[in-house]
Amino acid sequence: AVCDLINSFNNCLSLVLLISERNILGSFLCSVKGYLPYYSYPASFYFTAALSSIKLLIVQYPLHARLWTKSKAHIVCGIIWICSLATPILFLVIDKDDVQFNYLLYSCVYGFSAEAWTIWRPVLSSLASV
Repeated sequence: AVCDLINSFNNCLSLVLLISERNILGSFLCSVKGYLPYYSYPASFYFTAALSSIKLLIVQYPLHARLWTKSKAHIVCGIIWICSLATPILFLVIDKDDVQFNYLLYSCVYGFSAEAWTIWRPVLSSLASV
């Protein structure tokens, strides 16, 4: 549910930028808008995959399902949130000021203009496809 709220907030910011046809958010909200999709979308994908996998395990091993407690579920959710932070943290480490307003999309986007992205982009895309 938190992921959906983050995605909704991101979409609302996109709508504000589209209606105004310029950057009225300021530098801080533009940076937030640039980083949010790279945090919330992977988290949403990971949560969907975890939910499907856990349902499969419950169907395959119904007697072991009682061993899975709320604390184990909270640990899995925490791990998913932490793993989702990997890409935005990498963005901040490589070039934190690379978020800019794109007039073609009317949105604040991450630019990928640092030379380190020639190495990291294929690595991240191959990790994301696994």
